[in-house]
Amino acid sequence: MIKIKNCALFGGTFDPFHNGHLHLVKSLLAAKKFENLVVIPSGNPYQKSGSASASDRLAMTKLALKDQAVAISDCEIDRAGPSYAVDTIKEIKDSIHADKYTWVLGSDAFAGLASWNRFQELTELVDFLVVIRPGTGVISGIPGVRFEKIEIDALDISATELRNRIKQGEDVSPYLPVSVLSYIRENHLYGAA
Repeated sequence: MIKIKNCALFGGTFDPFHNGHLHLVKSLLAAKKFENLVVIPSGNPYQKSGSASASDRLAMTKLALKDQAVAISDCEIDRAGPSYAVDTIKEIKDSIHADKYTWVLGSDAFAGLASWNRFQELTELVDFLVVIRPGTGVISGIPGVRFEKIEIDALDISATELRNRIKQGEDVSPYLPVSVLSYIRENHLYGAA
């Protein structure tokens, strides 16, 4: 099996996968910092509750990224029980051999990293790339955690806000890939008519 230098892992609830997520993926690909980018919809996130089923979130992720040079892993969706990043990285390491693994996450998630399951073990397995989102302040380091920061012009919108807007019948087309919005409407997700 061929070994690569650096594999990036971008996990998330993706409930739904929106243009902010897509912009981040495109920015990471354009930077050519990683030989492989794996997008991982969470199965049963232990710190968040989802509105759409895991299979719907996986389908939306695949639709949004169909034209991007990324791998999409369903390892968390297929795994029983809560989704823990430390278990995911171990599973990814079994299938993708790299010199270095980098977990991509937002500054808000990075701020709560110490609360992640088996945090210490996780920090020994991966480095972190912290995406600085609009309106966030200075990101401070966590002792023993290897990380870099990246600033991108991300859309200042959250999946929670999008779900609420969809439920209220508002136009969310500027914030979602066309294929994802169609899927939401066809499957009546988030109260869509």
